[in-house]
Amino acid sequence: MMLSVAGIEFSYNSHQVVKDIGFQLDKGEVLGVLGVNGAGKSTLLKCLNKVLNPQKGSVFLNHEEILNMKGTEIAKRMAYMPQKYYEESLTVFDAVLLGRKPHISWSATDKDFQIVEEILTSMNLESFALRPVNSLSGGEMQKVLIARALAQEPKVLLLDEPTSNLDVRNQFEVMAMIRRIVKERELSAVVSIHDLNLAFHFADIFLMMKHHRVYRFIQKKDATPEMIREVYNIDVSIAEIEGHQVVVPLYRE
Repeated sequence: MMLSVAGIEFSYNSHQVVKDIGFQLDKGEVLGVLGVNGAGKSTLLKCLNKVLNPQKGSVFLNHEEILNMKGTEIAKRMAYMPQKYYEESLTVFDAVLLGRKPHISWSATDKDFQIVEEILTSMNLESFALRPVNSLSGGEMQKVLIARALAQEPKVLLLDEPTSNLDVRNQFEVMAMIRRIVKERELSAVVSIHDLNLAFHFADIFLMMKHHRVYRFIQKKDATPEMIREVYNIDVSIAEIEGHQVVVPLYRE
């Protein structure tokens, strides 16, 4: 088992946001974290790499306790991509090179530059290398942020709504890229995601959250309309179209 999480709890002052969260994830797997707004999805991701310090719980990666490590050591093992980002005047190359920061002592080496070049090439971003980040479209920016995360050479990707504010084509391109990278590099990915159809298309496992707790931790194939109704308070049907499961809302006024 690659990533093992147990008993994670976090509170803002007296308001508990994450309660007794636990799951296991192996290499090559994409975990979709599902739930309504305010369920604790983003907070959970931040607790896994100590962006927020959980009050209780443990996070083991290949038998190493992540929560006992310093930030730099965590960043060599886990890469976090936040839901929101700020525009930068850096070039794409320099923005991705920032992902090497946990590995750099004094200044970037030839190895660091080579890793960035290889990542840009593998993600078909080499033509963007000298473009300013703040000139990119939303989909292009998301791909650059994923490239920056990969530059950390992590074992785990923590991605908070990586398709937010993207059009349909870019949503699928970004999620397909994440899934391909996870499989090819034998990483694990924990992805907070709102779109159930994207989750059914690209995730392997679901962590369904309700009232800040784990409602279900299941293989995608075991998800049922009843479970979705319990989490989202809406009736749905799950159909299969061309080999893919599709969630159809049955909203009634």
